[in-house]
Amino acid sequence: MGEAMWMYLLISFVLSIVLTYSSIKIGCKLGICDKPSRRKIHTGPKPRLGGVAIILSAYLVSLFITDIFARYTLFTAGMFLILIEGLLDDIFDLHFSQKMLFEFFAAAFIFLSGLGIYTIGFGIELHPAISFILTIVGVMGVINAMNMIDGADGIAGTVSFISFLTFAYLFNWSGNWTLYMVSLLFAVSVLGFLIFNFPPARTFMGDNGSLTLGYILAAFSIFLTQNPNSRVWPIIPVLILSIPIFDTLWVIYRRFRYIYGSYRTLRGAFRNIHMIFYSDNRHLHHLLLARLSPIGVILVIGLLQVLFSIEAIILAGKPEVYGWIAALLNFILVGNIHKLWKERRSLSTASGKRESRS
Repeated sequence: MGEAMWMYLLISFVLSIVLTYSSIKIGCKLGICDKPSRRKIHTGPKPRLGGVAIILSAYLVSLFITDIFARYTLFTAGMFLILIEGLLDDIFDLHFSQKMLFEFFAAAFIFLSGLGIYTIGFGIELHPAISFILTIVGVMGVINAMNMIDGADGIAGTVSFISFLTFAYLFNWSGNWTLYMVSLLFAVSVLGFLIFNFPPARTFMGDNGSLTLGYILAAFSIFLTQNPNSRVWPIIPVLILSIPIFDTLWVIYRRFRYIYGSYRTLRGAFRNIHMIFYSDNRHLHHLLLARLSPIGVILVIGLLQVLFSIEAIILAGKPEVYGWIAALLNFILVGNIHKLWKERRSLSTASGKRESRS
């Protein structure tokens, strides 16, 4: 990487710091502020415009070194559509069905741009209709998984930072210089934001940040694996994103088990399946916060993320079956961490509050 590239990374980092600092000054004045509640661990109102600072700093600098956002106009439109959704949710607290509508169209934009999940590996080519469905479900799943782990200072930023560095390495290994640089730009932009987000946080990335970063990471997963010349197996991004994906799957399982226990029959459970979207305190960061300091939680989750990222890098060039075995082991590991948490109170679904920042 030449001097010019280091300069662009430095500019993106500094711009992220400047924009994040500016967002702290104006966030609450604009009404984009996270107020304390019984589910939230902070004690005073916090601005939540950090996501805008991250996205704009990486996007603006990338315009000088690549035309990827011009070439993939529908992907770019989807990115800003999710950013707008996040901002609206931070201000007005959108209903989950409204959020799903935004995310459906954003995911569809990726597919319509000629990208999508066309194979899950092992040489299996999917029917276009199945490919479309998997692309929609996969992208929307990662978007919301990233949103769900954004429940404590520094967590989503740390996971995103390490994930973007991992994607950068794999893009470089695959010979995709453009996305290698764009991934690095997003990594340093997240790092600039994290300066203000480590405990005690002065600002949050908000849904505008967690949702949009989830969208970008989902898109990068497709860019990395879903082309005829790809050297990276489709399961590898799942390893990189094991924390948000598997934490979300275990939380959904526990919520459904709770719903089934409440209504006693599968019919009753499925009639009230919408309760899965309500908030609770069963995420990985909640478990760890019951036993560790906020810094300790970041260290543990950061170490887990590094482990999963190294695992993905090592297995990228190995037989594909190893990646699936590793994914299963990661799923079991995250599940066992969940089981360590002895329940102290019932789900907060009865409160009627949807999934939001904890």
